[in-house]
Amino acid sequence: MRLKQEIAGYQADQIGVEPGENSQDLSGTLAVIRNPADNDCVVGKIMTATADDVHHAAEQAHRARQEWDELGGEGRAKILERVADLLEGNQSRLMALLSSEAGKSLPDGLAEVREAVDFCRYYAGQARDYFSAATALPGPTGENNELSLHGRGTFVCISPWNFPLAIFTGQVAAVLAAGNPVLAKPAEQTPLIAFEAVKLMHQAGVPAEVLHLLPGDGAVVGPMLTTQPLISGVVFTGSTATAKIIHRALANRPGPIVPLIAETGGQNVMFVDSTALLEQVTDDVIRSAFISAGQRCSALRVLYLQEEIADRVCQAHAQIPFDHESGLSTCCNRKLITEL
Repeated sequence: MRLKQEIAGYQADQIGVEPGENSQDLSGTLAVIRNPADNDCVVGKIMTATADDVHHAAEQAHRARQEWDELGGEGRAKILERVADLLEGNQSRLMALLSSEAGKSLPDGLAEVREAVDFCRYYAGQARDYFSAATALPGPTGENNELSLHGRGTFVCISPWNFPLAIFTGQVAAVLAAGNPVLAKPAEQTPLIAFEAVKLMHQAGVPAEVLHLLPGDGAVVGPMLTTQPLISGVVFTGSTATAKIIHRALANRPGPIVPLIAETGGQNVMFVDSTALLEQVTDDVIRSAFISAGQRCSALRVLYLQEEIADRVCQAHAQIPFDHESGLSTCCNRKLITEL
C-alpha cells in the first residue's frame, strides 16, 4: 500500500530536463515526452543532442579515460555498488516513471528496477575479480609474467525502449566496470528514465566527463555516435536491421576496427507438456507474447503443446478449435496465440 501511494504521488510530477542538467550543455531541440497510454499527458521534456554536442562529449570522455581506468576495479566496484543502493532508494520514483513514460505495469516496473540493481552489483563483482590486480602467469624460464586488464576507450551505448532502465543500466555498468567512459544514447521514446539513472550514477561518483547522456532520435544521433572517430566500441540492443546499419557504419570508418556488441531479436518458443497447469500456461503465454506489445527479444513467438492436451488448452481457454490441418498438429502457432 505504501509503495502504491508513493508511486501515485510521483505520477503527478513532470520531469523537465533543462539545458545544463545533463553532463554537458546540449544545444538541440526540446523534445516533449508523452505517456504512451495517453498522448495528451506530457511526462516531461528533454534537450536532444547535436553533432557538436556529440563531438564535445567524445572529447571530454577521451581525456577522462586514463584517470577512470587507473581508478581500478575496486574503486569502480564501490561506485557501482553505490549506484545499486541509490536505485533501490529511488525505487518508487523509478517505477512511476517506468509506468508513465514506458507504459510498464507496476510488477513489470518493480522487476525492472531490481534487474538494474542486479546488473550494477554483478558488474561490480566482475570489476573486482578481473580489474583489481594483475594475474600471475607461468614463467617457463624463470621470468615473471603478469596479465592485467584495462579499459579500451570510450564506448557508445545504445539502448531500447522496452527495458529503458534495466538494459540501459546494464550496458553502462558493464562498460564503466571495465574502465571505459560512456556516451549513452537511450531510445528516443524513453530518455527521461535514462536521465534519472544517469543522475544517480553521477551522484554515486561516476564523473560527469566519464558518463554522458546524449538523447535524441536514433536515426539522427545514432550515426553521429557511430561515426565519431574517438570511440573505441559500441554496445547495442535493438533490432537486427539497426544492428546491421551500425555494423556497416563501423566497417566504413577509417582507422582501426572497433568492436560491436549487439543483442538483437530472438525466435523464442514455449513447450508445454501434460503435467502443466493449464491456467498458468494461459497466463504465461499472454505475458510472454504481449508484454511490451510483444516487442522483446524474449517474447514468445511459437507455442508447442503436447498433442494429448492441445485441444483442451485451445478450446477451454480460447474457445477456438485446434487446427489439425495446419501442418503443426502438436502446436499452436502465433495466429492462435493472437486469437487468445
